[in-house]
Amino acid sequence: MKLRTAISGVSIAALIIALALLSNALITSGVQPSIKEQENSQPSPSKQTTLTIVGYGSVKYVPDIVSLGFTMIGQGTSAEEALTECNEKTVSIINVLKSLGISEEDMKTNYVNVYPVYDWEAKPPKIIGYEAQYSLSVVVREILTAGKVIDSVVKAGADRLDGVMFILSAEKEKELKIEAIKLAVEDAAAKANVVAKTLGLKILSIDSVALSSVELPTPVPIYKEALASVPILPSQGEITATVTIVYTLGAAT
Repeated sequence: MKLRTAISGVSIAALIIALALLSNALITSGVQPSIKEQENSQPSPSKQTTLTIVGYGSVKYVPDIVSLGFTMIGQGTSAEEALTECNEKTVSIINVLKSLGISEEDMKTNYVNVYPVYDWEAKPPKIIGYEAQYSLSVVVREILTAGKVIDSVVKAGADRLDGVMFILSAEKEKELKIEAIKLAVEDAAAKANVVAKTLGLKILSIDSVALSSVELPTPVPIYKEALASVPILPSQGEITATVTIVYTLGAAT
């Protein structure tokens, strides 16, 4: 009798454990998806790529300012005498320039020198006089009048025309730089659109933009020993800009 009771107790306990395991298995299989189902339920990452484009822009221009250089020379038996003669020439030339409508703000003294002149054939060499030099730069804002300015200054006593240099005014240079940068950006955008369209993609965003360089114009010098009433014709120049833009591309649909 006792043995039967013990066996019955064991059977009931085993049945309870079996039922519990079966219930847990059913609950687990009903709540958690299979590994394959988990993989299929995960959203696939969007395919994106980056594109680096270099854009170039250039603007042609004609200089709107001409810079002239003049040197006046004075000679004498003393440094004072040489400097006095040089100064008289310079004052006369400055007055001529003012009469032509050039302001003092557009004139600049480059240097004033006085030095002895030697007789190198003598033994030992000896001083035989003095020479003074005054160098003056003049900005002519109307290029068509540059020839007249040169002619008038030479007639007023200038001993040397050091050079003619075409340059851009600050206002014009700023305007052209902005235009060159704009063209460089437009060039980069056009290239990026072509690449994206060809690959069946579209531009999603711009990651970075770098202004690589802006090449400013180099003044064009024209050196002459002497010029009279001669036409002054500036050559054409160019300002360039370069930009580097990184785009993010993605699926077109």
